Amino acid sequence: MVASVSALTSSAQASSYYEADDYYAEGGLSPSKWQGKGAEELGLSGEVDRDAFRELLDGEVGDQQLGTIREGQLEHRPGWDVTLSAPKSVSIMAEVAGDRRLIEAHGQAVKTALAHVETHMAATRVRHGGTVAREATGNLIVASFQHGTSRAQDPQLHTHNVIMNATRGENDTWRSLEPRAIYQLQKQIGAIYRQELALKVRELGYEIDTDKESMFEIRGVSADVMKAFSTRSAEIEAALEERGTSRDAASATEKQVAALDTRQAKVAVDQTSLVADWRETADRAGFGSEARIAMVKQAQSFAASRAALSYPSSQAAIADRAVAFAADKLGERQSVFSAAALQEEAGRFALGKASYAQIAAAVDAATKQGELIDRKYLDRRGAAFAGFTTRQNVEAERTLLRLEARGREAIASIASPLAAAKTVARAAAQSEQSGFAWNADQRVATQQLLTSRNRITAVQGYAGTAKTTTVLATFAREADARGVPVVALAPTASAAMVLGEALDVRGDTVARHLLSPEPSAHGQPAAWIVDEASLLSARDTARLFDLAEKHNARVILVGDVKQLGSVEAGAAFAQLQDAGMETAKLGEIVRQTNVATKEAVLASIEGDAKKAIAALDGGGGAIIENADRSDRFAAISEHYAGLDPAGRARTLVIEPSREGRDALTADIRAALARSGALTGPAATVTALANKGLSRAEARDPMSYEEGDVVRFTRDYADKGVTRGEAYRVESIDRAKSAIALKSEDGREVDWRLRQWGAGKVQAFSPQSIELRNGDRIRFTRNDRAEGRINGARAIVTAIDEESRTATVRGARGKIETLHFDAARDRHIAHAYVDTAFAAQGRTADHVIIHADSRATNLVDQKSFYVGISRAKHSATIFTNDRAKLAAAISERAGAVQTAIAPSAAPTSGASKAAGLGLAKPLSAHGLC
Repeated sequence: MVASVSALTSSAQASSYYEADDYYAEGGLSPSKWQGKGAEELGLSGEVDRDAFRELLDGEVGDQQLGTIREGQLEHRPGWDVTLSAPKSVSIMAEVAGDRRLIEAHGQAVKTALAHVETHMAATRVRHGGTVAREATGNLIVASFQHGTSRAQDPQLHTHNVIMNATRGENDTWRSLEPRAIYQLQKQIGAIYRQELALKVRELGYEIDTDKESMFEIRGVSADVMKAFSTRSAEIEAALEERGTSRDAASATEKQVAALDTRQAKVAVDQTSLVADWRETADRAGFGSEARIAMVKQAQSFAASRAALSYPSSQAAIADRAVAFAADKLGERQSVFSAAALQEEAGRFALGKASYAQIAAAVDAATKQGELIDRKYLDRRGAAFAGFTTRQNVEAERTLLRLEARGREAIASIASPLAAAKTVARAAAQSEQSGFAWNADQRVATQQLLTSRNRITAVQGYAGTAKTTTVLATFAREADARGVPVVALAPTASAAMVLGEALDVRGDTVARHLLSPEPSAHGQPAAWIVDEASLLSARDTARLFDLAEKHNARVILVGDVKQLGSVEAGAAFAQLQDAGMETAKLGEIVRQTNVATKEAVLASIEGDAKKAIAALDGGGGAIIENADRSDRFAAISEHYAGLDPAGRARTLVIEPSREGRDALTADIRAALARSGALTGPAATVTALANKGLSRAEARDPMSYEEGDVVRFTRDYADKGVTRGEAYRVESIDRAKSAIALKSEDGREVDWRLRQWGAGKVQAFSPQSIELRNGDRIRFTRNDRAEGRINGARAIVTAIDEESRTATVRGARGKIETLHFDAARDRHIAHAYVDTAFAAQGRTADHVIIHADSRATNLVDQKSFYVGISRAKHSATIFTNDRAKLAAAISERAGAVQTAIAPSAAPTSGASKAAGLGLAKPLSAHGLC
């Protein structure tokens, strides 16, 4: 019941593939129809004509011939097959129970999904001078062929939609289609189809049971019945099991291989005998004739009563709420998001309760009301799509820009120019005596911070420019000596701890500081130094600036715009620099001890991936190619396991995806066990992994599963809830947004998400992990009572199976006992592989990076730079193809959009801010 996209290899193959292969066939061709605005422009309608179909596949469009002549031969890709399949229960009710209304509903849902593709994904490539740009066209030629069976002869209502490789561009010229968006957004296509189908199924009188990703089934068709008609699924599961994996654990490639290996040849079928066989199967599964007939009649009766009630106004209200929720959810993580993503997310929220058209109308209404603001959305390759930002995101950015501008010349400097110069000279001389000479950038930056009269200043420094040990350490000592208290802040606890220790001051997370800032001693303006500032969202930056103004504190933002940005919306650090924020810049890298590695890092900063890869290959490390991911993981694992303990401690392994991180971790542990590095008995622990819910997701009952653990960040005394205590999710009533919780001591809590707590909660999912002696682990949650920092590492030194405990030794030798059945001790994970985000801020002698060129959303210029710049000496990259990797990185800048377009943002001074309307009073709405 998902969308699948595959390229067609030839017109002959395509033409034969879509001929009759099940009992729908009439006249040798499956039920078919032309769809799309492109088909309309060519005068194509009704059933698909075999000759016209083949001509279009061959690139003959009107009086044009599409394709490229190479060595005297015409080359033209025929098109793509987008297959949309109904949920199993819908197929059973349509084909076995005989409710043919569902077949029409399926067809209408397919039409809606194709219209979505046409509106948001249809495009061609146009060359302008030396550049090639994506041009949206909004039209497709589609030949749709409907089938009712799978290759295993199970009931499976599905439609093959052949999208021709042709679209009408400017000047009414037909051009080849740019299919990239169709491939990348195939999950979205399936979701839109299921959302529309869910509504139509309910309108036909059925109730549905919903699941994640807009999945649903008709209520009343049991799991046993669906399993009886899932031969293909069972075959694929068996094939995966033979390979030692499962559908949940297998990679997309492994699933595809299993599907192809078990694929059966098409066979001709007889309608009467096939339906008779299906009904016998249903009878044996407990879904007999009487039950089937009764279910259809009941649905027909409900449909008639629903039609009589007529409730379009309530559906419109649901659509409005869905769009508001979707904008809130998407806007929390992205300043600008695509219109297609908004439609999909709103449809997921309103699954079965509002139509695609009603949601589109709600989007238009929100735009007219100013809640949504039109903005071009740029994907990771810079291609433009229709998109939006939210009023809240614009307000947050206006606030931070206004407060920065208002803070210029607003505070006394810490030292005079002469005193600052003496301080810098003294610090540089002391450093040189220790063998570390300061460079000019470090001297200028330190003096600039000490003499600045601006409330907000910044230090922009590339990775490895020694920002902390030179500039910040000197600034902190001098500020303290002059009675200015210094607080070390960072977005993560581990980064705050490292900065605090380096500066010998109190360290805290930005989030905690925003809740309870420490007051300045004797009224002196404090200095808040914020490391890893590129990871700060626009919302939190605005709140921090507002707080600093109220406390008369100065803020020093420290970071690197070239590194990864915030998980939440915004690119405040870069945006503020573009707006003229006073910024001291450090450009001389001192981390790398290997000249070739340093050359690679500098090339990555320039965005020249080819040059960076060549430098690594020329002495800065190595580039190792292998087309198969499992082979690459095996090679990484053997290399890592072959190092001695000290070598492993000095080596950082990076894999960009969480799924890949877990798979590579499993391979590494297996290799370590074979080498004898992991010993003794193995204990299975149900660890708790943070689900990372956004504020919008935390209010959505679909975000939770039975067995999850939640912790509230404040007390709810009247509910019997204590801050920080663990509560297990026992059951969920999604219709009422009610969740039954149970504490570790057995107390029951009735949690109503719409009434309390959803904005002050962390959710964790259970995840089984194995621990053995020698395992490296990391803590995944801050626990002040136990002195644990999220991200801190430890080594397992003993396992006690009887008491279900493990003894671990921390980085500073601290010995702790973890109790496997205590929730607070289960916030752990293996610590062999980091994602690029987790690695940012870390340093190692050697770095091993897994980088697949096809990882569109994870491998780009920023993640590549972060990865290789962690290395002091060498960086080794394992990839599928070095040339494709270089090309992919070069075209994916990894740039983050802002709600306020760069051309509209101020470049200097408060006058620019006033021109943007940034001098308005601080908006509480934008800061909450």
